[in-house]
Amino acid sequence: MLPHPGLPRLLPFLAGVLALLPCLRPASAQSALNWHPAASLTVEGRGWPMPDTPFQRLPTHLREQVPPAVWDLSRSSAGITVRFNTRADRVDIRWSLTSPSLAMPHMPATGVSGIDLYLRDPGTRTWQFTQNVRPSRQHTNEATLRLGNPSTPHECLLYLPLYNGVTQLELGVDPAFDLAPAPDLPPDQRRPVVLYGTSIVQGGCASRPGLAYPAVLGRRLNRPIINLGFSGSGRMEPGVVQALTELDPALFVIDCLWNLSGETPAEIEHRVTELVGILRRKHAQTPLLFIGQSNLRSDRHPTPATQAQERAVQALIRSGVPALHLTPGHLLLGSDQEGTVDGVHPNDLGMMRHADILHPILQALLPGASPPPSRP
Repeated sequence: MLPHPGLPRLLPFLAGVLALLPCLRPASAQSALNWHPAASLTVEGRGWPMPDTPFQRLPTHLREQVPPAVWDLSRSSAGITVRFNTRADRVDIRWSLTSPSLAMPHMPATGVSGIDLYLRDPGTRTWQFTQNVRPSRQHTNEATLRLGNPSTPHECLLYLPLYNGVTQLELGVDPAFDLAPAPDLPPDQRRPVVLYGTSIVQGGCASRPGLAYPAVLGRRLNRPIINLGFSGSGRMEPGVVQALTELDPALFVIDCLWNLSGETPAEIEHRVTELVGILRRKHAQTPLLFIGQSNLRSDRHPTPATQAQERAVQALIRSGVPALHLTPGHLLLGSDQEGTVDGVHPNDLGMMRHADILHPILQALLPGASPPPSRP
């Protein structure tokens, strides 16, 4: 019998389909996975326990206390992480978001709305970037995380979106494998570092959540970071500062000057002094580090806002207020003017430079270390 005349043209297509079959997971197999709500795992980066909104940054009781813009931005999950352990070679993930705006003109969806996977290297104990998953829509996004050899235990770390919120997040594994919360950190590493500030603290404009400078610092310090960066709204308002007093960190880091640079020097000095007064009523000895304003132009340092902040902090130190520290902003972006996407917001290079400068300063201020001088 002669072959069908169309068969030669069909064979390459059939070969391609057959080659794809091992990679496809049928819907029945996906439905057979054991699905775990991510909130049941080790969630870090939250300042308050919020079982009803586990991936939101501020609790409901603060809604009327903080400015509306701060409240709205607190729904973004910047800095919130999920740690878990498994031996599975793959973990399926599905998540929904608070906003249909997945990206911004100067920041990709991988950072605005994506999720990063890091795996801890068993030899060096450092976290290694492994994969980013990004959404295609607001609701019911699905992806697969590839972990590697199933005979090896994996300690996993997920970074949630920087400029979008998460309303639902689940992880699915084959029933042959467990998926368990990661163990607590050692007691001397559990108290977090709180970073309060602007869009730069929130993560603008890192290409991935794990590249925001607070996230980089958290990995290097091996300590939870509470990211309270609010884009355009890091203005040291009393209601927000009062909310900070409810936390018990090892260190407060204040990086607000870009959102105060339109104020008069006298107003900046007033706000810095007021912030210290509010925090010191409840946290008399907790170190406070004030970060100077970054600027990609070296000839613009120190900026007027930086000078005003420094005058206020130095006056407080002279008056006897303890544990206040300053670091200038002139090195945060480097010296080659390549560290931003738009002249203000750091790109990935700028974020890494922030972390390189700040890591040894924060390390020295944490419990058990000898504090550096007030002006490093």
